[in-house]
Amino acid sequence: MFNNRNFRKMAMIGIAVLVFTLCIGLAAGKERFKETPDVFVHNSTSLAPGQTVGKLMVAGGDANIAGNVTDGIILVDGNLTVESGAAVAGRIIILGGSATVEQGTSIEHKPWIIAPQGHPLVPVLVGALLLAGAVSLIVLPVLFWLLGHFFKKTPWYPFAKEKFLLIEERWPLLYVAGSLLLSALLLTAFCTLAWETLFRNSMSLFDNSFIWLFRYFANPVLDKVMIAISDIGFGTSYLVIVGAAFLLLVYWKRWREMGALAICLAGGAVLSFLLKNLFHRARPDMFWIVQETGFSFPSGHALATMCFYGMVAFLIMRTMASWRWRLTIMTLAVVMSVAVGISRIYLGVHYPTDVVAGYAAGFMWLAFCISLLIWWERERVK
Repeated sequence: MFNNRNFRKMAMIGIAVLVFTLCIGLAAGKERFKETPDVFVHNSTSLAPGQTVGKLMVAGGDANIAGNVTDGIILVDGNLTVESGAAVAGRIIILGGSATVEQGTSIEHKPWIIAPQGHPLVPVLVGALLLAGAVSLIVLPVLFWLLGHFFKKTPWYPFAKEKFLLIEERWPLLYVAGSLLLSALLLTAFCTLAWETLFRNSMSLFDNSFIWLFRYFANPVLDKVMIAISDIGFGTSYLVIVGAAFLLLVYWKRWREMGALAICLAGGAVLSFLLKNLFHRARPDMFWIVQETGFSFPSGHALATMCFYGMVAFLIMRTMASWRWRLTIMTLAVVMSVAVGISRIYLGVHYPTDVVAGYAAGFMWLAFCISLLIWWERERVK
């Protein structure tokens, strides 16, 4: 029979497995690889003779190149001048502007120019890039859910369900073991991201490119909107929503679900604190719209959002018979998480990889807490 001692034992085993997997993932080493720096600016810039950079990305200004660029140039709303003696490898893409290439330069490809400077098509293209990235984050989990839903309509589903329930009845701990395996896989993905981001420094292009794109649309009104969204992720509004969720669970006397939500939030907070102090990644220093203290990796807002809104969505979905309503609730939870992550990048307090890592760590802990709740409820029934 299930009791509090068994529950605590299973929780401690699960946490130990997750921590052990994390340590294994980080044990490979901590060397940093030196790479040619990339340059991302939102004003006019110049590259002196003999100076070498990797990728050069400029928005809202002109670029004057007299040195070496090894990985291409992207220019938005500005003009490019490549001086004699300069060398540019990789593609040259100009969204809204012109290019002047002097005699005696070495360029690998002819500049690709889209629209003249100030053309209204330019912000549409930049917005399309950002929208494609945001939609992909939303569509992927929804797609996986839909695949699972339509699998239920296949002739293989009854057989698989029967075998699964048989195994669960005879060996209930395998249910938790399966969730631990899923959590370990997510933790492996988190460790890989941490390795590539912090130790190999190979994700800087991804980070800076997204920050650079987000800042293209910066304005005072959007600043206020992003601050409000960030507050829903972890701030005053977040605390009000969390308090309301607990009051509702108390009112409905859903004690086990309230306990699972409490464990999910408390464990997520501890996990965020431990990981931040383990990796010691400084926050971005390009710009800050709001002031934040502490370390950057992973994003605590992304982790907390995934844990809270993910658990609430699960608790609501399990009460609904209609798959369309379930899909709607899950989509809203995903959209909320993505919006909070985007707001943290826009506000300049997190790198995109911080947010992705927060999602991975949060979903890892969420999956574990959901499996513990289900196992807890089924043991109570026996």
